[in-house]
Order: sequence, then structure tokens, then C-alpha cells
Amino acid sequence: ILNLGMLSRIEPEKGQELLIDVFNELPNDIKNLTRVYFIGEISKNYLKKLKKKLNNLNLDNHFIFTGYIHVESSTIIKKLDLLISLTRDFEGFGLSLAEALSVNTPVIATKVGGVTEFLNNKNSILINPNNRKELKLSLIKFVKNPKKYRKQSILGKKLIRKFFSSRKMSENYKNFFYKCMKKNENLL
Repeated sequence: ILNLGMLSRIEPEKGQELLIDVFNELPNDIKNLTRVYFIGEISKNYLKKLKKKLNNLNLDNHFIFTGYIHVESSTIIKKLDLLISLTRDFEGFGLSLAEALSVNTPVIATKVGGVTEFLNNKNSILINPNNRKELKLSLIKFVKNPKKYRKQSILGKKLIRKFFSSRKMSENYKNFFYKCMKKNENLL
């Protein structure tokens, strides 16, 4: 069984319903090889709505809602075979995606916001937002050959370590801060 997961707030903008709809279209052999974890906070009303939808589609056994888990996100991500991010219109940096690559967990993500600053077709699976066909094909390809995508995530790990490690990011922030301070001094 492959463990697929979405680690984010569970709300309409994050694409959980899209994943349910596309998962329902997958061939049964693919469905039977996977479990999907929705990891994160969710309102009671939205949880009720998603559970009703899963029940109506007979997908209850394939989806697990964990709620928010009080451990480091990288610990959670390491246990997944694939991290999925289907944000519809905007994502900042996408920290959980960077964390996934840093621990060699393959990623499927939508091409939105800051995600494309570090994700590309060499280190992850990128799809257009709300594109059911691309998502379906990507899930099928992943389930049929997860080792290929784990190898692909190694390139992502190298990129994260080189450009987005905590040390590198804090160094960049410090340099940016000093540069801004210097500009302000020159204006006075």
C-alpha cells in the first residue's frame, strides 16, 4: 500500500475535493494500492461534507482524516510515499513541499505562486491547477512506478540543501535586511 498525503489546512482552496473526484476515476487496481491521508486542521462542517462525499462514492476505506498532528512536519512527510499539494490559485513558498524534497519524499504539486521557485519537472511532478486529467495521469504514473519518482526527488533534495537550507535562507534574509537598511540610510 502506498501512502499518499496532503499536509495543509483542509479547505476548498487546497484541492482535497479535486483529489477525491480524481481518485474516484482511477482504475480499481490503482485505488486498491493506495491510501490518502488528509493531515491538517478542518472545520466540522467541511469534514462532514467530505466524509459524506467519500461515503457516497464508496471511498471511505481509502481516505483518512488525521486532524492536526503535533510533531515536526518532516517526521510526518517521511512516512508518506507521495506528498500532494493541489492549491488552486496561490501558494507562498510551500514549506511542506521543500520539506518533502529534503527527506526524499516525491511530490505532486500545482504550478502556483512560489512553488515553481524550487519545483520543476526534474525533481517533482508539476501540474496545472484544477487539471483533472493531469492529476489522474500523474497519480497513475506514480503508483505504477514509485521508485522512479523517489529517484527524481533526490535531485530535489540536492537543490533544497544547496539553495534553501535553513542556514542558506537565514543568510539570504540577513543580507536582504542589511541591504534594505543601507538603502534607507542613503535616503536620509
